[in-house]
Amino acid sequence: MRRILLFLILLALLTARVSAADDLSVDAEGLGVDTEVLEEGLSDEAAEALADISPDGDIDFWGTVKDLFFSALSKVDGSFHDGLKLCAILIAIVTLCAVVQMLGTGKLQTAVLAVGALGIAAAVLGTFSSMLRLAESTVQELTDYCGFLLPVLASTAALSGSMTASTALYAGTVFFSQLLMRLICKVLLPCVYFYLAVATAEAALSESALTELRELIGWLISKSLRILLFVFLAYMTATGVISGSADASALKATKAAVSGMVPVVGGILSDASETILAGAAILKNSVGVFGMLAVLATCLLPFLKVGVHYLLLKLTAAVCGSVGCKEHTGLLKNCSTAMGYLLAMCGTCSLLLLISGVCFLKVAV
Repeated sequence: MRRILLFLILLALLTARVSAADDLSVDAEGLGVDTEVLEEGLSDEAAEALADISPDGDIDFWGTVKDLFFSALSKVDGSFHDGLKLCAILIAIVTLCAVVQMLGTGKLQTAVLAVGALGIAAAVLGTFSSMLRLAESTVQELTDYCGFLLPVLASTAALSGSMTASTALYAGTVFFSQLLMRLICKVLLPCVYFYLAVATAEAALSESALTELRELIGWLISKSLRILLFVFLAYMTATGVISGSADASALKATKAAVSGMVPVVGGILSDASETILAGAAILKNSVGVFGMLAVLATCLLPFLKVGVHYLLLKLTAAVCGSVGCKEHTGLLKNCSTAMGYLLAMCGTCSLLLLISGVCFLKVAV
């Protein structure tokens, strides 16, 4: 979570304000790029958050990010109150089980251990299911918007003279985003449910043999996300360095060929083409920043909602650690870990698209 916040801060500092220059009157329509799809592809919540912003206009990135954050923060009250109610229920269950265990012996303690674990799982399941559906829908919305954003970014980057880099970046981002979406929806989300089931059985039966299985499932979830994001970053880094140099050389050669081969007006055409390419580069920056803001508008509220429940569950586990038995406290910690996996999935999808936007912004003429 700290890495995600650090990345967003650095992103805001690197992109202070992007606007079209007055002396380059090259718009999206003149370049044959339809930027309206960026607004049409927004979800209802994101469209409402970005109602006053256009991909063709001036964009104050940092100011917009601040507005998006406080707007999303004001809508988290319901999730916060629901989380507090869940925490109160969980603390009551753990405390009651601890009192009964102190008064009973033998089989009664074993039964209380199992009943308490099942009670905790039942209380958490409703909230966890809603957060899981929220995470799944957020991943799906980000993937769907990727289909609107990436073609526009690739087109404007190609018009800026970065044909090879834009093609490579587009192909890589589409491949990894689709792979990540399928991995999350088809594999990782069911694994999180399985993780909770194993954690509940581990606490109810007080069976240490299930600990290894639970840890293995958690390791697979976390490593899958990390490895995929790491490979994506390595691919984007290599593509941005190698393809960018090749495109710059190709652009210089093309400009020289136009200037030397076209009689009389060759120099004029060459200068005009450079102006159009520069205008396309500015347009690329504008739609790129709008795309990153759209990604933030889509994922920020779900991210905060899941994050609130994650932090409250960790706080509940810490409080129960002083009054409850270790099995029930361990189950609460595992529940917070499972919520953290949902948070990581939302964050990974968002980072993938944000990094893609930054890479497209760096593809210069």
